[in-house]
Amino acid sequence: MRRRIPSITALLCFEAAAKTEGFARAAEEMNITQSAVSRQIQQLEAFVGQSLFTRAKQRVKLTAAGKTLLAELSPLLEDLELIILKTKSHDNAEGTLNIGVYPTLGSRWLMPLIMGPKADKIRHMLNLVTYLQNADIDPSRVDLAIAQGGGHWPGYRADRLMSETLVVVGAPNQFSEQINDPHTLLDHRILQHSTRPQSWQIWFKAQGLRLPRKLIGPMFSQFDMLIDATRNGHGIAIIPETLVRSELEQGSLAKVHAYEAKTNSAYYLLTPEAKVGVVRVERFRRWMLIHLQDDEQDGEDAPGVLE
Repeated sequence: MRRRIPSITALLCFEAAAKTEGFARAAEEMNITQSAVSRQIQQLEAFVGQSLFTRAKQRVKLTAAGKTLLAELSPLLEDLELIILKTKSHDNAEGTLNIGVYPTLGSRWLMPLIMGPKADKIRHMLNLVTYLQNADIDPSRVDLAIAQGGGHWPGYRADRLMSETLVVVGAPNQFSEQINDPHTLLDHRILQHSTRPQSWQIWFKAQGLRLPRKLIGPMFSQFDMLIDATRNGHGIAIIPETLVRSELEQGSLAKVHAYEAKTNSAYYLLTPEAKVGVVRVERFRRWMLIHLQDDEQDGEDAPGVLE
């Protein structure tokens, strides 16, 4: 079925004339003659059955219909341009890669990984796209994404990267010794992550215990803020060990309780189905999986490299 839309040239001429408020300047921008721009605009007006401009000497102004068309057309043309650019670079092994990641995981784990000593094998320009929750991952904006969850990822190829371990941490000057009784932890101010409110319940349940009451305390939307509040002595928190490994090693955070809870979820490297097979995507994916496998080859959670 033939689509009932005008030519792309007519739409581009309209946008140029609307933004420059003149056919002459639009002609310069389009690199065609002014009469050609005028013809394209006339054809577009005939197609839509509306006057799109009012003419006054050397300048033109949008009519109400023209303003409506411009507001809705420009984003579509930008999307079309992006689609064409993506298609042109589809099999470009050296092209840009958009990597989706949570902000704190990106700054504390992914950045050191891709800037580390083995990163010299990466031959891509990397652009990090951040989101706060899995529902915000946009497969049209990312070539790969790193997400935490239970392993069900419709619309993506999923490679398991690493398990998640939860630890209870606090300011070291407040906890010179670890607390043995998990229930005693609740005597302190409890800090929580707003999208991970079940962390305390999971940590207790992993030990065969039941969280005795609903927790009330400050909530933070990002782990970076939660970590800063904990490090500054405002309370204790349960945080994935991956995100506070550096603080624990340097002594700016302390484990308040010895128990480490392995959760049923893990971190996954997600490839949108439409991006599977793209050379640069597959190359970076293979680098990441092999790199992590080398780092964890003695552990049971080492990822597998899937071909």
